Amino acid sequence: MCKGDIPILTHLKLTLENICKLAHEVGFDACGVAPVHRLDADALFMDNWIAQGLHGEMDYLERNCDKRYDPALLVPNAQMVVVCLLHFDRSGRDYHRRVKSMLYALDAKLREVFGDDIVSQTHQHVFCDSAPMLERRWCVEAGLGFIGKNHQFIHPVLGSMVHPGEIIINKVVPLSDKPYPIAETCTDCQLCIDACPTGALRNDVWDARECIAYATHHCLQCQIVCPFNKHI
Repeated sequence: MCKGDIPILTHLKLTLENICKLAHEVGFDACGVAPVHRLDADALFMDNWIAQGLHGEMDYLERNCDKRYDPALLVPNAQMVVVCLLHFDRSGRDYHRRVKSMLYALDAKLREVFGDDIVSQTHQHVFCDSAPMLERRWCVEAGLGFIGKNHQFIHPVLGSMVHPGEIIINKVVPLSDKPYPIAETCTDCQLCIDACPTGALRNDVWDARECIAYATHHCLQCQIVCPFNKHI
């Protein structure tokens, strides 16, 4: 085979394992897939949270609620959400640009291997903190971890210091009930709650109005003390 004659792997089956393999090839640290559906429980929680004004000045959370709770309204024919994680120390300062660049690289691989019709040809389907999506919840739905008492998504190995990104695809990926069963939870730990300097974490909610990170982006106390971030 001559240099440059790289075979196109169009023989791969559309499976969780093969999608994750492609995600790791472009540099992501973890990947999972979840079926598209309306997040009814989250919709109820978010509506109540917003009604109490706990979202502070994040007025955008009051808009596009239907799309936020149901990706099928965001991307026509949506079937699955591919969720990818990149650890902080590999993303650089402008993580949006880094993660999005990697998502587009993965998007190209998915189309090359599984066909162009795997994603929408008419609607935006690659997202990194750029669309009305409940990203942390989709990380959980994809079996990658859980949402801790600090209201951050926590991966059992990578911790909470991760940037998520999503690609919505139009084909069904066969999945077991839980592709990556996650047993770890916060249990009786409340280090993050005790470490919060303003009391923004209380009564099982996060009050954005009192969160230093929300106002200045310079507080990570609830993540620094988390046992799942012991590697940082």
